[in-house]
Formats: sequence, structure tokens, C-alpha cells
Amino acid sequence: MSTDSPTSAMTQLLSALSLDGKRPIESRQVNSGAFEFLLPELVNTLVATTIETRRNAERLALALGEEGTADNSANTTRVAETSNAGWLELPDDSELMEQVFVKLEAVGFRVGRRLAERFAPVNRRLVDTLDIVKFVCKDIWMLLFNRQIDNLKTNHRGIYVLQDNKFKWFLRMSGNSGGAAAARHAQPYIWLPCGIIRGILDSFGVSTVVVAETLGLPQCTFQIKVVSDE
Repeated sequence: MSTDSPTSAMTQLLSALSLDGKRPIESRQVNSGAFEFLLPELVNTLVATTIETRRNAERLALALGEEGTADNSANTTRVAETSNAGWLELPDDSELMEQVFVKLEAVGFRVGRRLAERFAPVNRRLVDTLDIVKFVCKDIWMLLFNRQIDNLKTNHRGIYVLQDNKFKWFLRMSGNSGGAAAARHAQPYIWLPCGIIRGILDSFGVSTVVVAETLGLPQCTFQIKVVSDE
């Protein structure tokens, strides 16, 4: 019986999509629609397993006689059971969602490193950080989303802002709520590409912090901040 965690299993599947160079690309192509089905399941699985992990910890604490855990356990159970059109409602718990972010971003980071290894240009060397970011905006975005980033801005001091006005993973999102509520619901689905971007840059020796936000679907903005080694 496999002991792989959901996170590691998802990472292996996502990494397989980035190819390993052992066989021709033509023989290993995957329809992009497959990933659009996989992404919600990835996010939902990590949210659900993170909730279950906390719930088990609360049950253990309760069994050991610690006070103040019963109410939290009940609240956690309720958010896990609430759904909207097949998508898990996100818990109103910043600490728990931070744990989900760490897991999703780590999956993306590993996939990003493999993408860089597989698709880095062989006819030119990318040394300048701006050139590496342009590689993400053009080559990687075209590979993942069949389009390039709409706008790239930089202050030439280590801050880069990438804007995608029709982020592909948001195009088919729907729900009863709009505006800020819809943007909050979509937030976890941009944590994975944050990790992908950071992983690609890291493979070129550039340490970064990548964050993303959406003010209205399907627009999405990624901010890359280069971290100094000093």
C-alpha cells in the first residue's frame, strides 16, 4: 500500500506533465483541458486534508483533556462539508489557509524547477534577471496557457509585476457571488503558479518571493520580488 501523501502524489503527476526529456515531446503531449480538471481537485484535496489533519489534532487534544478544542473542531467540520457547485468553500481561517498556501506553493516550486530544466533556452544563456522573467512571461506562459503575459513592469530594483488579463485557470470559474467574494474564492488557484514562477527563477540562481492577487476575474497580477543574498 502506498504511503505517499496527497501533496507528493500531486507533485509527481504535475511534474510528469513537464516532461523529463527521455522521449520525444510529440509522444507525451497532454491535453491542456486535463489540467483544468486536475487543478480544482488539487486545491480541494489539499484544503480537505489540511482540515482533516487539524481536526485529528483537535480530537487528540480533546481526548487528552485540553479545554477549548470542541468548538473549534465543530467549526472545522462545518467548513469542510460546505460546498458550492462542486468546489469546496474556503475556511475563514487565515492560519489554516496559510498551511494550504505553503503546500500548493511547494508543489508549484518543484514543477517550476522541472519546467526550467526541460525548456530553458539552449541557444542563449539567461543571466540577467529581467531576461529570466521575460522567459517566464513568453515561453513558459505560452507553454502553460497558450498565451503570453499581457503586461510586464519593473522598477529595475528587483520588483517585477506580471499582469494577465485573461488568466486561463480563471476563465471557467463561476459561482453565485462576485466581486471581492469571487476573488477570495479564486485566490488558492494562483498559489500554484506563484510556486512555478519561484521555482523557475530559483533554477537560474535567483531567490525570490512571489505573490499574486486578483481584483476581478479573470484578471490576475503576479509580483516578483528578488531577495538579496546579503
